[in-house]
Amino acid sequence: MSLEAPIVTAIFLCAMAFENASKGLILSIQKFGQSKTPVPAIMIVANILSLAFGPMYIWSILAKTDCQDSSLAFKVVMHLFFTSFSFFLLYKTWIVSQKRTLVAVGAVILILNRGAWTVLDWMWSKSEETKFGCHYIQDKTAIVGISTGGIAVDIFCTAATIISAFRDVDDDASSKMQRIYRVLIADNVLRTLSVMAVNAFTLNYAMYSNLSIVPGNPTIMVVIPAISNFVYTQAINIEFFWINVRNDILKTPEHENEHERENIRMTSVQIRYNDNDNHNEKRSNPVFPPRNH
Repeated sequence: MSLEAPIVTAIFLCAMAFENASKGLILSIQKFGQSKTPVPAIMIVANILSLAFGPMYIWSILAKTDCQDSSLAFKVVMHLFFTSFSFFLLYKTWIVSQKRTLVAVGAVILILNRGAWTVLDWMWSKSEETKFGCHYIQDKTAIVGISTGGIAVDIFCTAATIISAFRDVDDDASSKMQRIYRVLIADNVLRTLSVMAVNAFTLNYAMYSNLSIVPGNPTIMVVIPAISNFVYTQAINIEFFWINVRNDILKTPEHENEHERENIRMTSVQIRYNDNDNHNEKRSNPVFPPRNH
């Protein structure tokens, strides 16, 4: 059986996401073993779901029988993966905002919104068995709701991070504290922009295109879930790059008062103070235990 270009592209993207999720899972387990904190735990769950995403999706698009079962099984994994990613973004945003109640309330509303659209998509989208294979029919209302829900999470996280930076870091704060927040903003904005681009493309396609996948005639609709899998997996595992950037900043010697130290700790960054010139000074400035990723 020859595979059409959209299916080959989808398989290739899923394979790259699978490779990245494999590496991310190993690193997340190692990080969780060091810190026992929520962020690496969330990343473990997200990477496990990403590892299941690709094989389940390829099975569903190549299936000739049991169409609804294979489609629903994939949909369960897909939405759990997307929700775990949203939870990851929202949790980090809550930490960066100094655990403000308003941010927590907004995060809960956004997660519940995604959950509601997830259930509706499970109920309304169908895959019918025909003599040529599985005919998948994506519900337009559900995919519009899912895409807008994802965009809402992206905008909320970016806005909350930027507002928190202006509120919590004043001109009197140490340059190290200011650099930490610049990195946190860059981390959040770049991550959310990449995911927002995928959600916006999906929303635009859903509004103006046919959402059915006809056996023997695959369209760009086949590639969209694979693109999401690849981008979301890359976006969550680039966290390890930003961890290294923040740790490099924290290794730079600089005088900080106790209030600023606590603020940095609240950003969930691992703090280690190294002083190779004076052993006694190193003993008097203890290593703070890892609080997060």
